Amino acid sequence: MAFQSILPALAALLAMSSTAMAQPPQPPAPQVRAAMEKLSWLAGEWRGEGWRIGPAGREEFFVAERVEWDVDGLVLVVHGDGWSIDDQGNRIDGHKALGILSYDAFARSYHFDAFVKEGYQSRNQPLVGEKEYRWSHPAGPGAEMRYHARLTDNGDWLETGEHCIEETCSPFLEMRLSKITD
Repeated sequence: MAFQSILPALAALLAMSSTAMAQPPQPPAPQVRAAMEKLSWLAGEWRGEGWRIGPAGREEFFVAERVEWDVDGLVLVVHGDGWSIDDQGNRIDGHKALGILSYDAFARSYHFDAFVKEGYQSRNQPLVGEKEYRWSHPAGPGAEMRYHARLTDNGDWLETGEHCIEETCSPFLEMRLSKITD
């Protein structure tokens, strides 16, 4: 008798669990948007100046960065443009880059894909903090390029780069930009 009274309850429980199991998984868009919120400070138009150390030594440049949300607010697309001015006042195009910042909710990691006009590209898993992110990529045997982008207390985007061979690092890049539009 006790077994017969448990049978209908067990059948109802099995029906509910099979219905729940048949539900498609929920898309991760809300989790992705929440994670990407840490990088929202980047969105907008930025202008500034910087320096880099290249084959010709230290060079100063101007830079513009346009950072836009895409894919319904799930990724940030970064367009970088750098230039210098020669002694005659002519613009000399320099840095041209495209970056894509995203978050993989299943892997629980950020991704940063970067492409430059010289044909180099890198795929990274940046470390994203509060109003900052860091990334690096290999630069030969035992060497890497490390970058750190952050929002300063006065609202500037400060980005630095260093070339590291094992534990010895030398700065090779600094740029400071001010936001001109959101």
